[in-house]
Amino acid sequence: MKKTAVSHKPGDIIEFAGSKFVVLDILDPSSGVPEGHGYTDNGPDLFILSLESQGESRFGDSNNYAESELRRQTAAWLDDLLAHGVDPDLLRTRTLDLTTMDGHGKYGELTVKAAPLTIDEARKYADVIPNCDDACWLATGWGGPGYFGVTRALGVGTNGGWGGNDCSSSYGIRPALVISSLLLASKEEPYLSEASTEELLEELRRRIEG
Repeated sequence: MKKTAVSHKPGDIIEFAGSKFVVLDILDPSSGVPEGHGYTDNGPDLFILSLESQGESRFGDSNNYAESELRRQTAAWLDDLLAHGVDPDLLRTRTLDLTTMDGHGKYGELTVKAAPLTIDEARKYADVIPNCDDACWLATGWGGPGYFGVTRALGVGTNGGWGGNDCSSSYGIRPALVISSLLLASKEEPYLSEASTEELLEELRRRIEG
């Protein structure tokens, strides 16, 4: 059997490591790689979002995602994902802008392999994100330190609406991550000239019984 990369587009629903995800974007992994650095083209990367929540969590003691309980619970989910035999080198990092809704970006940026969407990402991909059966957190705080709303973070309701929720409340965890399309390689039926006698007989039996 030959392995071929699977072609997808934003809005597609895929199954990966035992869970379903929606494809948010198709990314070019060669973007930003200087010419002559030996880049090997293995196909595009996919930005994907869990179709449903993966458990629930408080946001934490503050609305800084970098120090949150939500981040720790998402990391635990990622560990479970890797236990399915996923090659961690084929999970790409992404940089979160943790600027709060009131514009006080004192939390800076955070590089991760899995995290809920930020408000900027949720806004960008709003047209392709399906509603979830559970209300879920975003990774964006409502107010910056020293300002109104510092104890609140953004969540998304079951109707797709955004709102501020108290960080001590529990809501769903809906992780997003960037994966290499190599992780979605599929088996393709071989050309007859490439198949063994045993494979030809098995294929004949399958077609007769089907």
